[in-house]
Amino acid sequence: MTFDRLHEALSLPASPPRSLVETRFIPRQYEPNYAYPLLVLFHARGGDEDQLVRAMPALSWRNYVGLALRGPEPVVKRDRLAGFGWGTEFEHPGRLRARRPPAGTEAEVVHRVLFDAEPEVFDRLEDAVFSAILRTRKLLHVHSERIYLMGCGEGAAVAYWLGLTFPERFAGIIAINGWVPVGLRPLCRLKACRDLPILVVHGAWNSRAPLPEARRDVATLRAGGLRVAFQSYPCSHRLTSPMLADVDTWLIGHCTGQLSP
Repeated sequence: MTFDRLHEALSLPASPPRSLVETRFIPRQYEPNYAYPLLVLFHARGGDEDQLVRAMPALSWRNYVGLALRGPEPVVKRDRLAGFGWGTEFEHPGRLRARRPPAGTEAEVVHRVLFDAEPEVFDRLEDAVFSAILRTRKLLHVHSERIYLMGCGEGAAVAYWLGLTFPERFAGIIAINGWVPVGLRPLCRLKACRDLPILVVHGAWNSRAPLPEARRDVATLRAGGLRVAFQSYPCSHRLTSPMLADVDTWLIGHCTGQLSP
């Protein structure tokens, strides 16, 4: 990406890139003269664009505009559509290992992931997300410096990827029961990411993404100098009210300057 699509003129190109299915959450008693924080929402594997929109009232009825996107790949179970996902690039590392054990030495695998991956998948998704953000900014009054990425499960991997790739264009990352995607190339931009706040909330009984793995991700990011807030909860992989309450508190703290930027 060679230009800042979050701050360009709010006009859509004549031939826009392939878009993702999207839906929006509009705050109760929406005030068009107020610049709202925007939460870009990425659902878990097997979910859809409505998954996190349904959770928005438990987060806040009034404080945020929500933009929820549907993953581009259908998830099929027992020959039936079970929802959508974001692609093998964002799957949990355990699923990837179980389906296709890596060939070659560890160094060869790392090199292949970092340097030989096809960029088209990422480029298409990147274009679709930024185009959806532009459409939302055209329709609703959004604060250009308060755009947060919030993902659950596999969607958290997408939020990590996008936020750590373009840290200067987002206000923060919220990862719920998720993981840092394997071979994340933006880890090379750790210095640029040190001003990007990250909140990680995770279920202590999460069998899909075990808590020790989440702690390792947090430790890795902190070792690179990133500012990561972390909290675990007595639950599995489901969203809970205490999680959402803490997300709301964290967001308000950053939006009002009560927490360090």
